[in-house]
Amino acid sequence: MSKKVLGVSEDLETAIKLCREYEKTTGFYVRVAEQIQEGKRTYVVYGYDEVCRLSKYIPGMTHNGLRVLAGTYLASSRLGTQLQAMAKNPTAPPIVHEMVKEVLLEKKATLEKIGNLISNHPIYRWCSIVTAGRGGSLGAAAAIVFLGYIDPHEATTAGKAKKYWGFTPEGKLRSGSKASFKTQLKGIGFFTATRVVMGRDSYYRPLFDAKKEYYVSKGVNSPHNKAIYWLAALLISHAQQIIRESEGYSVPRHRMHIEPKQHEDQTPDERILEALRKGEVLQE
Repeated sequence: MSKKVLGVSEDLETAIKLCREYEKTTGFYVRVAEQIQEGKRTYVVYGYDEVCRLSKYIPGMTHNGLRVLAGTYLASSRLGTQLQAMAKNPTAPPIVHEMVKEVLLEKKATLEKIGNLISNHPIYRWCSIVTAGRGGSLGAAAAIVFLGYIDPHEATTAGKAKKYWGFTPEGKLRSGSKASFKTQLKGIGFFTATRVVMGRDSYYRPLFDAKKEYYVSKGVNSPHNKAIYWLAALLISHAQQIIRESEGYSVPRHRMHIEPKQHEDQTPDERILEALRKGEVLQE
């Protein structure tokens, strides 16, 4: 895989137009990357020499479009959370409570539409069979975020996807340093893994328990949080594998590779659990 810069524009519409022209003339994948330097925002258009197969599952949609949808959904979620916090104030005016209801209803409707849009993609099926929260699943909310922020043509390995989400040694942000990853995504990764643990998923919860058991046996500080971090990284790597394979690319396996969950009541291989309890390096 190789890529090249097709152009740089200060206008997003111009960048998108260039993307469409490249897709139309070559049939290859193209993406727009936003850059901000010294307060100036520009859009860099990258052209690849790979065919994008996304339309096989979501006709008419691009990876750039999915990222916009994911960002829009996350923005509406943040707004809902902020308004709910305001509504808890005893002196909050009635209009705030009305806005909370409206935003939550709009968020629910948007999520249903997103689910219908991406329902044929393998990542949606996987998210639908991973139990999370109180009797639910990861569902469309997690699926659209994975689709929006794991680019299979850029994140060609699980390591690259995890780095982008902040789940590598480089993801430890030190005071005064600038993040090389999306800080919001790291929080979403933790939240997603926590929901899976709370939901006691038949496949991922035993993996988490085994990893936590190892940390406890070694006297590691905050073994629960360490295991959550590990599970979050595993879920990201599984999402990357599913999305990458949906584009027709193979994903390397090693001897103790942990495969993504395949069916609803699946449980993990006991050999994997034992290896985790012993602290053997698997899918870090």
